[in-house]
Amino acid sequence: MEVLQIMEDFRFVVNESIRLGIEYNITSKFKLRSLVYPQFNKTIYSAYVFTAVWKASAILKNYRKAKKKNVCVKTPFMKRRIIVIDNQRYHIIHNHLKFPVRPRQFVYIPLNHHVSEILSKLDIKLGEVTLTENKVSISYSKNVSRKEPKGYLGIDMNLENATCVDETGKITVIDTSKIVSTKMKYREVLSHMTRPDVRIHKKIKQKYGVKQKNKEDTFLHQISKEIASQGRQVIMENLIGIRKLYRKGNGQGTRFRFRLNSWSRFKLQKMNNYKLIDCNGFPVIFARPNGTTSKCAICGCKLIPEKRRMMRCPTCHVIVDRDENASKNILARGLVMLGYTKPARFEPDAVQDEAMKQFKDVEQIAPNLLVDEPST
Repeated sequence: MEVLQIMEDFRFVVNESIRLGIEYNITSKFKLRSLVYPQFNKTIYSAYVFTAVWKASAILKNYRKAKKKNVCVKTPFMKRRIIVIDNQRYHIIHNHLKFPVRPRQFVYIPLNHHVSEILSKLDIKLGEVTLTENKVSISYSKNVSRKEPKGYLGIDMNLENATCVDETGKITVIDTSKIVSTKMKYREVLSHMTRPDVRIHKKIKQKYGVKQKNKEDTFLHQISKEIASQGRQVIMENLIGIRKLYRKGNGQGTRFRFRLNSWSRFKLQKMNNYKLIDCNGFPVIFARPNGTTSKCAICGCKLIPEKRRMMRCPTCHVIVDRDENASKNILARGLVMLGYTKPARFEPDAVQDEAMKQFKDVEQIAPNLLVDEPST
């Protein structure tokens, strides 16, 4: 009960610091601390007053940055009860997290074997701890030696699949339609709730939301782990501003907007990024996405749409799947960002002026070679 009271006090100090920072237009966290600390140092443990002010200053910084883009942004307010403990205030002793609640009064939280084993390594540096009502998050950092990549992998992210191509031209299609169907199924279940009770609705939505998130995270973790274990340098699209295309009032249906706005593109990018850094020491490279689908990966000309997501090049007469073409262009742009002076192009092993149709079945794809674009 004492820990819950400290969480409530911490939330109160954060919200009061936000209010004072906005009222007096304070941008310095030290000035904000000197204003807030005298009000709470006698009633709340001073260490948590300091961390609450730092938390509030970070929230205010993001608030001012968002307000420059949108004047109508809402005033921030912390709803959840949490405690943020800096790395000088806690210790890990005998598989227990020890932190103070009052001067010379401590609370011990048991840690499982896996967490204790990770945190006992000598090459990591512990950061702050975030404690909520049902979760403990311990941040840490470690030094990872950079390895030489075994190859390069371009990934084109789509709603229901992720198309990958390596430097040899091998195509791999990862089916992510299971995530979309799961979200649509839970949306259909929630749409049939007719009981006029807001509390019941909230509990049921929370229940299905947790189920949906767990299934999605498990599937994406499996995909990102498999990609990171290859030891290749991953190149992905820098997808920015997608949600602006599917806002309410754009003339699109509700179901269509839900599918596109629930697209877990950033989550897979984030998982790939930190797992590649953890395993190999190099991050994901994000390439410019403009024109990756519409330009031919062989000659760079404008493609003409065909049936069933196929594209035809009027110059080299190649008929190719749009996702495969996009992944090849992404890989080519990433290689240029890595230091290649000429953009890489994919040339098919077919007779010139002969149409080559490519399918997503890997066994039916003609082998491709990664070559430099011929100089003019």
